Amino acid sequence: MSTATSEKLHPDVMPRVEEGKTTTSVSLAFTSLNTETDIARLPTEGHLPDWLSGSLYRNGPAKFEHGDASYRHWFDGLAMVHRYTFDHGKVSYRNRFLRTTPYEDMLRTGQLSAGFEATQPSTLASRVFNATLDLLGRRDNRTFNTNVNVVQLAGKVMALTEQPVPTLFDGESLRTEGAFHYDDDLFGHLSCGHPQYDIKTGYYYNYLTRFGLTHSYNLYKVHERSTRRTLVATIPVSEPAYMHSFAITENYIVLTEFPLVFNPMTALLSGKAPKDCLRWKPERGTQFRVIHKHTGAQVAHYESEAFFAFHHINAYEQAGDIIVDIAATDEPELMRKSYLKPLRAATRSEEHPLSEYHRYCLPLSTRSGGALSYELLSEHRVEMVTVNAGAHNGRHYRYAYGVSHNTRWHNLVGQLVKADVERRTSRVWFEPNTYPNEPIFVAAPGATREDEGVILSVVLDTARARSFLLVLDAASFRELGRAHLPHHIPLEFHGTFVPAPASRPGH
Repeated sequence: MSTATSEKLHPDVMPRVEEGKTTTSVSLAFTSLNTETDIARLPTEGHLPDWLSGSLYRNGPAKFEHGDASYRHWFDGLAMVHRYTFDHGKVSYRNRFLRTTPYEDMLRTGQLSAGFEATQPSTLASRVFNATLDLLGRRDNRTFNTNVNVVQLAGKVMALTEQPVPTLFDGESLRTEGAFHYDDDLFGHLSCGHPQYDIKTGYYYNYLTRFGLTHSYNLYKVHERSTRRTLVATIPVSEPAYMHSFAITENYIVLTEFPLVFNPMTALLSGKAPKDCLRWKPERGTQFRVIHKHTGAQVAHYESEAFFAFHHINAYEQAGDIIVDIAATDEPELMRKSYLKPLRAATRSEEHPLSEYHRYCLPLSTRSGGALSYELLSEHRVEMVTVNAGAHNGRHYRYAYGVSHNTRWHNLVGQLVKADVERRTSRVWFEPNTYPNEPIFVAAPGATREDEGVILSVVLDTARARSFLLVLDAASFRELGRAHLPHHIPLEFHGTFVPAPASRPGH
């Protein structure tokens, strides 16, 4: 276990993911995992807190080819969910592919279905037929490649992506249970894989983007114990933007419209991949829309320089302003540079684009105005940034946790960073030839400090062609322990921690 080292670099080699083989190549991060495993107890080292009780669910792309067919883009890999269950210092593990429609079609036809990069283009007739069903608000059993996130709603565990239909799976066995449809008639063509939870009211907020003769963002809320959504607001737009996430505060929803916009008719009639229906229009700038959570009124609108972001970090209200923190880049480079072939061939001298930690201040007293500027909160380029969401999502916060470059060793996600945004300082966890995933904060029982708890991250160790689950003390950012897996896990996207019933508030 270590936090820093001065060892020399090992040369890159192509990965050979076989028993007993090792590799230090970054390409292992984008190499398929084809096995499904049940392990009652993972070997551990160090000390995992006895109080840590519950399950960490992770989701991400794990299969990139089938036979001679191969996806071209990282985002298209077929979804696999992982479950790590903690019980008095012991950790069990299970992983399963989601048996979605794309996965079942692959087994049935031997072909890979169309994705972000349109590996298998569809016919005009099938596109028109599917679009007609969509406009009618179809409710069939079709599921999507939901490889982005995991959320628990009304006692159900589901996997999300940017299509509007989640995939249900059993929280214990991980068995796929099919499409999940809400108990209402709200409809849209795209959604968001990052619903925002209001810790005060128990509501999740999200939105649907609907294409048609006119386009709109349809914002809704759904209580954590319900499956029926309530429409909050409908925002008409002339060119819908690609927005992977958004932010909430105590009273507001903040939509950040980047100048990466859709051409819906191109998507319908041309058969092009989703990425080819997007256009980068920096002359539009980036627009901030502020919508009141309780009335649905758009109360403010601001503009900044053109930038793009996959992930908002947090937002909150302060002295009549809205503070919006976001992981921003000048252009959508991460999307453009995530093709599998160059990723697998990357060397440490090639920088995989990460984001800057930007803070924007939206002055509600003006409701609109000139171009906003930002404040840079960290020297580290970051992604997959999280906070103590159980207590601070949409509220004032001090600490954030993310993945970052370590340019002494490699320029992929080579380290974990804890940022103190008040003092503008940071702590780092680093180990050579390792690639950590999104850090998840879990609060200690009865915690009174914002960073009183642990950080969980699944780390790929390319030197051993294996992954391990890392547990850090969130306050000191020192390693407490790790649980070792018998195989590698490709770089994932997002996940969630679900406490065991007895450890949840109110039990």
